Amino acid sequence: MTRLVGAVTIGQSPRPDLLEPLRARLPSDVAVIEAGALDALVAEDLPDDAGSYPLTTRLRGDRPVTLDEAFLAPHVQDAIDAVEARGAGTTLLLCAGGFPDLRARGRLVRPFEAAVEALRAMGARRIGVVVPIAGQAAPAERKWRAAGFEPVLLVGSPSSIPVPAGIDALVLDFVGHPAAAVAALRDPVGVPVVDLGEAGAAAAAADFR
Repeated sequence: MTRLVGAVTIGQSPRPDLLEPLRARLPSDVAVIEAGALDALVAEDLPDDAGSYPLTTRLRGDRPVTLDEAFLAPHVQDAIDAVEARGAGTTLLLCAGGFPDLRARGRLVRPFEAAVEALRAMGARRIGVVVPIAGQAAPAERKWRAAGFEPVLLVGSPSSIPVPAGIDALVLDFVGHPAAAVAALRDPVGVPVVDLGEAGAAAAAADFR
């Protein structure tokens, strides 16, 4: 019997690039049910204001958009409900945002929470946190500080940012970095690299061992 896992993007599906880390970790008898928070919307439905916690995602046709977490939250909840209605007992949120009010009948895996667990397990305290756009720096700092860490915020591409001295780990606070790019960082950086996309995928796949 085929087992099912849900995967919810904050943009529009399909997003095979975001699913790659999850699919690579799943047994062959597990199928992925994918849904996008914006699947039922068109570009004209989207607000121009990026809000207080801007999150980057993509529409069909690979069009990038930046939207506020507060705008996205109810649409993400609808997508979670949809994959659970189709039989998913575990659902992976394909986003680094916290979305604290989301609920699921089964298990909801948030990459942020999975990364927090990984960092605590390694005893990390002072962490470098890489975000893709400047508007995410302040909310990301609040998010990681509330989780008990001392974050040093860095904005831009992980491959081009100098690594701060004295950090216990480097955190890629984004879901969507290619696996090869993350792997290429690990030796030069000299500290553990925690990628939220990998952390979330590993946590969701652990339910199917």
